[in-house]
Amino acid sequence: MIRLVKHGDIDAARWNETIGASGFPTVFCTYEMLDALVGDATWNALVMDDYDYVMPLPERSKFGVHYVYSPFFVSQMGIFSAKPVTAQITSDFFNALPSADKHVDLLLNQSNATDFIDSYTISLVTHTLALDKDYQALSSAYSQNTKRNVKAARKFGLVLKNDEVGVEQIVRLFQENRGQQKEVRFKPKDYEILTQTAALLKSQGLLEVLSVHTPDGQPIAGALMVRDFQRYRFWFSGRDARFADQKAMFFLLDEFVNRHAGTPFLLDFNGSMNENVARLYKGFGGQPLPIKMISYSRQIYWNLLLKLYRMIRK
Repeated sequence: MIRLVKHGDIDAARWNETIGASGFPTVFCTYEMLDALVGDATWNALVMDDYDYVMPLPERSKFGVHYVYSPFFVSQMGIFSAKPVTAQITSDFFNALPSADKHVDLLLNQSNATDFIDSYTISLVTHTLALDKDYQALSSAYSQNTKRNVKAARKFGLVLKNDEVGVEQIVRLFQENRGQQKEVRFKPKDYEILTQTAALLKSQGLLEVLSVHTPDGQPIAGALMVRDFQRYRFWFSGRDARFADQKAMFFLLDEFVNRHAGTPFLLDFNGSMNENVARLYKGFGGQPLPIKMISYSRQIYWNLLLKLYRMIRK
């Protein structure tokens, strides 16, 4: 039987056990991490039987309408279980959503069968690279453009350092550069959530804070890399656009591949739907991996409200 369990009644230990034993586990859906990712909002859960299947439900409201959403900085959600997540199980879970939630925008994961809800899904994509070969084999598979950019970056004498700068400095690099672009919708509260979640990951030994420096020590790019079970996630990054010619991100990713070559991990580039960014990941040998997001409204007027809200924000 599937039941709604309020946040305060969730058995955190059982929850984390199910997430970790699932077919597609992620640290970002553990109890503590979800608390950090939703910030001032809340999350409840759908649970089947004795935590055999679980699905987190981050919830908030806009214009007085309650809805389920996927927080920023998480790349997969959906139903988690050590058992198969069949189309029938998926159907049962989404039919069990609280009636108060009038709209759903929820990322799924690769273990979730979506046959019955394909008409409600949006196709997204990430890119992954298996790191189980040696560096020579991995780097020889780079595109010619990537090889040229890595070679060009090395001529500048760049240096990659661990924990030389704080998370806040990498976030600031993003805010002051790409964060100024119109399509970036992060608010101050989102950056605060990012920083707090990064601190939690760091305390659990799951975060690598990498920064690229010029020979005189100036940081010009950085990335937050998360060890997420059998994956390393290229979680968040920033770079100083004034040094774009030094190809610092090509240098950072190549160095990361070099350091972790020959390990049983995947490098998950965490996207992207942006063609230029996707080209960067493909250039390192990243293979596209589809991600489904279910999106539907239970009330027609909610779609109209969403359109109005998006028009106001432009």
